Amino acid sequence: MSVRIKGTSNVLAIRWIPKYTTLERTLHWVHTATFIPLALTGFILFASWLQPLAQGEAGLFVRLVHRIAAVIFIGVPILYAILQPRRLMMHLREFLSFDKYDILWLRGAFPYYVLGRHGDMPPQPRFNTGERMNAVVTTLGTIVFAVTGIPMWFMRGMIPPSVYEGLVIIHGVAFIVTGVMFMVHFYLAVVHPMMWQGLVSMRFGVVSESYAREHHAIWYYGEKRAKQQWEASHKQPDSEEQQKG
Repeated sequence: MSVRIKGTSNVLAIRWIPKYTTLERTLHWVHTATFIPLALTGFILFASWLQPLAQGEAGLFVRLVHRIAAVIFIGVPILYAILQPRRLMMHLREFLSFDKYDILWLRGAFPYYVLGRHGDMPPQPRFNTGERMNAVVTTLGTIVFAVTGIPMWFMRGMIPPSVYEGLVIIHGVAFIVTGVMFMVHFYLAVVHPMMWQGLVSMRFGVVSESYAREHHAIWYYGEKRAKQQWEASHKQPDSEEQQKG
């Protein structure tokens, strides 16, 4: 793709690299579209000061929306597993793969994303450490929502009150954790100026070559080459005595 710089005769060539399939992007937006009403209706049901909205016909409507959104929210990963099982397994292997570079990423995240120190971040695969953490939290949260939500929906009155209250608490904690992670994810993907191509990739399925090199060097260069390049650029210089010797 070529873009002419406004007011000049210069042409900027951009090479786009595929990152997400059409199905992945579609299911991502469906998942997002269901999480938002889930969070809003769940907050109404969870917050004591909003109890008037959770009673009567309004309460029935809130619960109906919450349950419909919950079915779709839980159904999305199941549908993905059915339609693209090999890509799902590929993602899961990457999501669960952590090493010293992830610790370095966490250490450098604040200087990088807040202070703009570009040279401090280690190479990352197709999903960086933060994205993998978000995926793990979202996956575990979805499982917790299902395990606690199903008996709360279908077995109320059949299980002891203490057990039901425990399920409500666990459900609420999962909501808080996933909600915080969603807000961080939203900020980095939509608001943060350095990460705008994350939103582009989820709209069109591609990222630029330069973005892939900077943010996902392991994916772009390959693990061995990317790590060698980073280690070489961050190699500690020899001491003055060693240089003399």
